[in-house]
Formats: sequence, structure tokens, C-alpha cells
Amino acid sequence: MLSVEDLVRAEAAGQRLKYVYFWGHEPRRDGRIGASCLSQWWPAEFTVDGLTFPTAEHYMMHRKALLFGDEDTAARILRARHPNEAKTLGREVRGYDNEVWDANRFDVVVAGNLAKFGQHALLCRYLLGTSDRVLVEASPLDRIWGIGLTADDDRAASPSTWLGANLLGFVLMAVREQLVGESLIGGREKRDITIVEYDPAWPARFRSERARIRKALRDNALRIDHVGSTAVPGLAAKPVVDIQVSVADVEREDAYLPQLEAAGYHLRVRQPDHRMVRTEQLDVHVHICPAGGRWERDHLLFGDWLRATPADRAAYEKLKRELATRKWFDMNQYAEAKGDLIDEILGRAKEWADRTGWTVAHPR
Repeated sequence: MLSVEDLVRAEAAGQRLKYVYFWGHEPRRDGRIGASCLSQWWPAEFTVDGLTFPTAEHYMMHRKALLFGDEDTAARILRARHPNEAKTLGREVRGYDNEVWDANRFDVVVAGNLAKFGQHALLCRYLLGTSDRVLVEASPLDRIWGIGLTADDDRAASPSTWLGANLLGFVLMAVREQLVGESLIGGREKRDITIVEYDPAWPARFRSERARIRKALRDNALRIDHVGSTAVPGLAAKPVVDIQVSVADVEREDAYLPQLEAAGYHLRVRQPDHRMVRTEQLDVHVHICPAGGRWERDHLLFGDWLRATPADRAAYEKLKRELATRKWFDMNQYAEAKGDLIDEILGRAKEWADRTGWTVAHPR
């Protein structure tokens, strides 16, 4: 669905639509990724054709200037220190033709956001986690890219009463679907979520798979760790053993992917700074990440904290059991539903790490 009219027809046909509203680019107070990352003004530097753009707004206005042959303004936009400055310069493009821009603007903004979300793992994960939800720019000031209403306006609850075209929302939904195709090999999966009691056999399964991975990768695997819920004694979990393999450069797939595939694993996820392969039985997931990176640190720290903190371990299990009773559009939606609690727990874990001197090299 890529228009308000599509949504109105779906709603009239009885389809229950769920929404994610966003407006503004300020980060959450706790520093976690939220809906504000969907904004064109969100600071997330990315590179296209050798040029670096501070925000998607810079990219949009730069491409707008180039569309009309105004290279001088395009260069000034690249130097703009704030997205509002880039937007203002975009209004000064020489030779501008509204009809030409209207015909090209959607594709331009799609391209910019594909680069933005495609080059930032955490942003990509957030966007994919919105699954089938309708993304809505609830800007009361914009009736082209937004809906012309705030999220708390009663009229925002139905596309039939929106005042704007919500083009940015539809752009992001198009980007989401393209990223699903690029990052989730085989597309979306809808699987039943089953949580089982902790199985003492899980560590042995990890050791077996570790030996298999070490044989395949040799020194290319800088470290191999048991991560996720099955690595936490006493914690109920999905019966899937998660393994983290740290490598020097995730983007150099030739150093590890053919070897893992030859060992019987199949590629499922390809995202910035993260790949995931799994067994044919889907009971082992192997995550490849950069050594020394945030992915490596956060997953190791999260596990160490849960093993040391019964209260957070119990809270995490309680949430997983509750989520397992619901129906999910896909596995990304289930994972995103755990995100707030994971981030909250990880925040406490990071404070603990700072106090105690915990590091990846020297865990406590």
C-alpha cells in the first residue's frame, strides 16, 4: 500500500491497520533508537557515489539541485551544517520545475533512505521491526510528506480523515520492503514462538558447533562465544542456540561465508556489521560481527549481566513467555517487541560494566 487511497480502501474492506507515528528528529532521552529515527532530519551519516550526507534531508535536497542542473547549490547543500539549512537551500534551486520534481521526488527520497537505513545496522533493525505497520509522519505542518495532523489528533487514527498525503511514510514502507529482500535471505518468516525450560544440553550443543565453526574458519574466527538466552543457565528460551563469531571485517564475506556454507550453514541475514547463518534444522544461529564492535560488546555484556542478575533474568523470561502467546507478522516484529526491555536491561548492564571495569577482554 503506497497511497492514502490504498489505505482507505483497505480500511473500508475491514482490514485492521496498525500505525507507527513519528515527527521530529530528537533522540529519546534514554538514548535508545525510536520512531524519531524515521525523520529525514535524523543525524545518520551515509555515503552514496563517494559523497557523504549528514542526513537524508541533505541527500534529498542535493539530488533536487542536481535534477535541475544547479551544481553550485548542490555543493552548498553538502556543506550545510543542519538539515534545515539544506532544506532552505533546496528552495533556492535554480531552474526548478514543480511538475518535474513531483515526478521524481518519491524515488529520490527512497534512494536516500535506502542508503541511510542500509548503512546503519541499528536503524535498519528498527525499520524492519515495524513489520507490517503503516508508517505515518504525523506532522501538522506538512500535507505532502506528512498527514497534516499530530499523532494525538483524533483524525490521525484513520487515513480517511488525514489532511496530507504521507509521502514520507510511504517512502519508508517501500524502503522497508526492499531492505527485507536485501537483508533477509528468503524474505520474511512467520514462525510459531515456543519458549521452553532451560535445557542443560544447550552448552554441549554450543561446544559441538564451536568445534565445527573453528574447523571451518580457523584463525579467521577471532573468537567464538555462546550468546543469547540459551547461554544463560536457568533462563527459559526458544530452543535455538545462538553463537557469535567475531571476525576482523564482516564485509569481507570471502573470509568466512563460503567456509561456513561448506560446513553446512545457510545464509539468512545480511545487514551492516552483521551476518547470520543457520543450520538447516533452524536450531542453531551463527551471528558474524566485527571484533571490537558494538554488536560484539552488547551481546556479551547482556549475557554476563543476566547470569549475574536474577531480577532482570526473571523479567526477561516473563516478557518472552508473554510475547510467545501472541501472533506475530514475522520474527522481526517479535524481536522488536523485546527491544524496550532489552535496552533497559542493557542500560543497567553498561553502568555495571563502567563501575566494575567489565570489558569484552576482561569480563567479570
